[in-house]
Amino acid sequence: MIEFDLQLLLFLLIALLAMIAGGAVWLDRAFHRRRSGRALSQALDDAPFGVLRLNRAGEAQEVNAAGQRLLNLPSSRGPLPAEEWVDHLLADAEAAGGRYRLIALPRGRWLRAWISEGSAFAFLFDATEQQRAGQASSRLLNDLGHELRTPLATILTHAEVQGLANLPDATRAESLHLLKEETQRAVRLVNAMLELGRLETGGELAQHPVELLSLAEAAVQQITAPAAAKRIDLALEADTPLPAVPGDADALLRVLLNLLDNAVKYSGPGDQITLRLQREAAGVRCAVSDTGPGIPAQHLPHVTQRFYRAASPEQAGSGLGLALVEETLRRHSSALQVESPDPSSAAGVRAHFLLSVAPPSEERP
Repeated sequence: MIEFDLQLLLFLLIALLAMIAGGAVWLDRAFHRRRSGRALSQALDDAPFGVLRLNRAGEAQEVNAAGQRLLNLPSSRGPLPAEEWVDHLLADAEAAGGRYRLIALPRGRWLRAWISEGSAFAFLFDATEQQRAGQASSRLLNDLGHELRTPLATILTHAEVQGLANLPDATRAESLHLLKEETQRAVRLVNAMLELGRLETGGELAQHPVELLSLAEAAVQQITAPAAAKRIDLALEADTPLPAVPGDADALLRVLLNLLDNAVKYSGPGDQITLRLQREAAGVRCAVSDTGPGIPAQHLPHVTQRFYRAASPEQAGSGLGLALVEETLRRHSSALQVESPDPSSAAGVRAHFLLSVAPPSEERP
């Protein structure tokens, strides 16, 4: 008959139970580690910022979807392009305490990157819009300060003239007239610069279905009186029906007003100005044509630049009208084209742009 040592049996049983419990705990932790790893990997892949794991040879061992878009990489693994930003990241990985830097990318894009000391992970953020806004703000202040010097100096001079004693009435009246003109010029300049700055540094413009014919009618109505005062014929022509286009109605109205006002400003008695809306396969083309004096060919490439004036400096205006039009159209994925076939003929100037058609689901019934 076999006899068992009860103490030994009890010890073995307890040891077996402990092993089973320990194995269960280990398996549970391993499962949770794997699940947490998968959750972390999924979270990083869905993150709105880029995460790049690279080695010292300048190769991407792994990069999430946002990183691929930011860096324009064809895949999530493999050699990185031989560009300067790769050298920056590799150097930052070796820097004491890590590094946070702003990096210029190709095609005018900017990247903010942070990588810790000795780390193979780089965290990437798109800084293109912030950088453009900062540059636009600096350019705005510099241009505004430069352009305000002349009118402010004139205003100060004539303000002092108004304080002179025994000044002839005719001289005082002329000085006061110039003072008012320069003040109005400064106000127009500041308002135009603020509008341009708002466009360049602001957020996205509203995108709603816009009925261009209604905008064109409103623009022509506002310009009718100035055109009639100069005995200029003003006409509106439009294909019908016209589809709605996605955009900001107020901003597009200002575009049409600027182009029409420019045409009136440089046209004279007997000239014709026509606003034409034409349906094309890709969208709706808007064109403002006049029979006034044309623009010399050497000026055409520069007419949308800030403060560029093809006409004489005495011509009223801020020199920012077409720059505002150009920036507004850029925000609508369009561009202004200015043509002047022959400055010596009555062909005048044609300024036009194309707006894409709104998707059918966004069009009004």
